[in-house]
Amino acid sequence: MIIFPIFILITIVIVRVFKGMFAAFLVLVATKSIMDAFWDVRIGPLSFSSVGGILMPVLFYPVLLKIKYLPSKWISNAKLLFIAYSFGLLFAFTVKPLESLEILLININIFMGFLLIPLLVDHSYKFQKLLIAIIISGIFPIGVSIFQFQTGIVFRVRETVGLLRYVGFYHDAFPVRFYGLFTVFSCILYLFVFKPKNKFYTFILIGLCTAALFSVYLVFSKAAIVIMCLWLLLILLFLQVKLKYIFFLVVFALYIYINLGDVIYDNIQQLFRKEIGYNDGTYKDIKYTLAGRGYIWNDLWEFWLNEQIPIFQWTGDGINRPAHNEFLRVLLANGIIGLVLFSFSIFRSISYVFEINKKTRVFGLMLLGMFLIDSLGLTSGVYYYYNILVWGIIGLLLLKSDLLEKT
Repeated sequence: MIIFPIFILITIVIVRVFKGMFAAFLVLVATKSIMDAFWDVRIGPLSFSSVGGILMPVLFYPVLLKIKYLPSKWISNAKLLFIAYSFGLLFAFTVKPLESLEILLININIFMGFLLIPLLVDHSYKFQKLLIAIIISGIFPIGVSIFQFQTGIVFRVRETVGLLRYVGFYHDAFPVRFYGLFTVFSCILYLFVFKPKNKFYTFILIGLCTAALFSVYLVFSKAAIVIMCLWLLLILLFLQVKLKYIFFLVVFALYIYINLGDVIYDNIQQLFRKEIGYNDGTYKDIKYTLAGRGYIWNDLWEFWLNEQIPIFQWTGDGINRPAHNEFLRVLLANGIIGLVLFSFSIFRSISYVFEINKKTRVFGLMLLGMFLIDSLGLTSGVYYYYNILVWGIIGLLLLKSDLLEKT
């Protein structure tokens, strides 16, 4: 099986040499979900996902030479986030050099993520191809999770509050919901911008969007449920959706309710069992909710407050910890200074989203809302590809509004 990720890596390099950066980036995007399925296969100390992270700066370094073509405010925000994430790394290199090098590469990739999509996508047809590549990438995890649900064959047993998560070949639920949500996002954005005249393509996109939503549901993620609710609210409030799509949505919702309503309701109620239990008094300790993250947060907060030496409280020690909260991770790894810079970068990003053309602003809000929700329960800064898509597409919506004139 190791031949598949090796073949993909070689293909990306060959395409980069003969077809250029944009074509290589499309191949990378379209195959990233397959590469991530080999997270437990390693080349020496590195996983295949890490090898991909090393390749990114090597293959796409020329974008750094074109940095002057982007507005200074966008570049300064990229630099601000890079500095925030890199504060404290100097010390970490002295105690954990290999891990620190990996973190530095992640940070470089995130910085490049602000540049890659806005610089590579300079025409509407390229934007169309990028969305198609993201959608193609979602087919593998979506298909695997639905296959498991239909057949009962489970490749990796992962559970939460008694519910079996159909995560496929991945380590946890995050990749499935990540690729599923980006498939939903890309399908909606494609339909909104390009409005395919061929009804067959429209039905394919709607079908993929539906399958993606179902696969995201099958991993039973609280964050995913919250994100989907937020997206639905934003779409209803800000997006001018045609009546035919609303009609389809209503019919689909009625079909799901009639056929699976009780099952879905029971599963979601089970998923939020601890939160519901705390609300009705069954559980007395709020730290027991959110999969027990409160205990992790409390322990790490106590460590920072009482055990971390003062200089590291300000600068961080550069060591990543499984904090399950991006703000807490940054505080520990990058200190008070890093947290202030990170928070300032987020506030600037919020203001930039509201500068996006009002017709497509909702898509920027969807991505930023997802990032903020994930930052509360995950360490979103350690997933470089996640950041490449989030900041890259937000940057594209902000800086290349002319590509969306079809709307």
